[in-house]
Amino acid sequence: MANNQAQPLSSAVVCSRLGDALNACAQGSTEGLESLARQSVPCLVAIAEQFLDHHDEIADVVHDTLELAWHNIWRFNAAKHGPQHWLMHIFGSRLNSQLSAPHTQPEDDASTLRIDIDRVELPPPVHMSEALSAEHLCAMAEQLPPAVISEHLRTRLTTALELLRSTRDMPLTPNGEPADPRLFDPILAPRMRLSRIANRTMGVLDGYIGKPLEQGLLSLWLHQAPGNTWIEKRGLPRHAIEERYSRQLDVKVAPRELLRQVNYPLSFPDRKIRHRVGSRLLWEGDWDVPLSHALSSRRTHFIADIWHHRRHPNHSRSYHYLAGRLARGNPIASHSDGIMLDRPERILAYLRRYLLYMESIICFGFDNTLGKDPLGVAVNRQGELIKINKGLHRLAMAQVLGIPNVTLKVRAIHRQWWQRIADGTQGQEALDKVLSALPYCQPLGD
Repeated sequence: MANNQAQPLSSAVVCSRLGDALNACAQGSTEGLESLARQSVPCLVAIAEQFLDHHDEIADVVHDTLELAWHNIWRFNAAKHGPQHWLMHIFGSRLNSQLSAPHTQPEDDASTLRIDIDRVELPPPVHMSEALSAEHLCAMAEQLPPAVISEHLRTRLTTALELLRSTRDMPLTPNGEPADPRLFDPILAPRMRLSRIANRTMGVLDGYIGKPLEQGLLSLWLHQAPGNTWIEKRGLPRHAIEERYSRQLDVKVAPRELLRQVNYPLSFPDRKIRHRVGSRLLWEGDWDVPLSHALSSRRTHFIADIWHHRRHPNHSRSYHYLAGRLARGNPIASHSDGIMLDRPERILAYLRRYLLYMESIICFGFDNTLGKDPLGVAVNRQGELIKINKGLHRLAMAQVLGIPNVTLKVRAIHRQWWQRIADGTQGQEALDKVLSALPYCQPLGD
């Protein structure tokens, strides 16, 4: 995938060739990625050698830089940044997280923190070193001779390119995304196909029946037509309200302040009710009382653990837990995600996939539009924000990384708060009052 050596080139030629490679990547061409590697890897390795001593770490940083560039190529805008500057920005961000990672020893899974009881300690927010700015790295690239590429790195990049090409032949997950070839096992394919058919069928039915019905109910309620009292008592159609008032339901929150979340088994012991409330905007009852703490949740434990061990993910408690399940003959398998963690290398690839998500957040910022669902919150009876079961992994990443703020969508409101804000009004007037009050809602205190 990359030549052993490359001759020094003028900066104009380098930028031109990198630009061509990035444009090819933007068209979905893996040949473009191969060209990008050929043009950039000798230079990236030469710079990395000035900061890192171990060849494995250099390989990790260079490999991840190219993968981040490939998956985020849609962000590249030649009118704002030159090709080399954009690539060096990614490289500097990835190198920074490697240099700031602690050196760790393998964790003993027996000492695992207790989920839902022990709270993880969040690390300091990620700080970018000025020495790793894109401008500084571009200057280093002009001064350093290109490095010799090790056989280990060459093999790793070639394997990564082959896996990327094989993605085209992967079956689709129920959500319509190709399965990850590093994690997919053919035994999952039949159930994936059935789930995909079921999802598409439900989508068609929802489009022809569910959405029109919800929109009709919302219109009746907004105009206070006959039946409006029943519609409000039922909880109001959330999906229709989201579709019509999406932006007005958004609130900005500092992730590390949003520490309380709904405990669904305790808040909604009846599974039927738990499923039903998902389509309603107004929730009533004491669901906002038995809350859990975000820092003791399974997802936050997982994200904090692998980030702490990002230099060596196989040292993490999560790796040992998954390896233990594999040793007991009970590996993690999910047809909905298209993953089967039945080999140590698949477990490691699974952990690295989450780490790459986090690297992308550090490099490009938190993008709430990239997940399956927007990050969701509920408003309790006091008008305070509580996390709900939408985007919990992404919120945990934002909390661990110390992202200053994220945008969340209000997906549930306690009926008591609604009634207090509406103050006796109905329909459109009541909704306008509530939407105007949402930006002033703050997270429930710790």
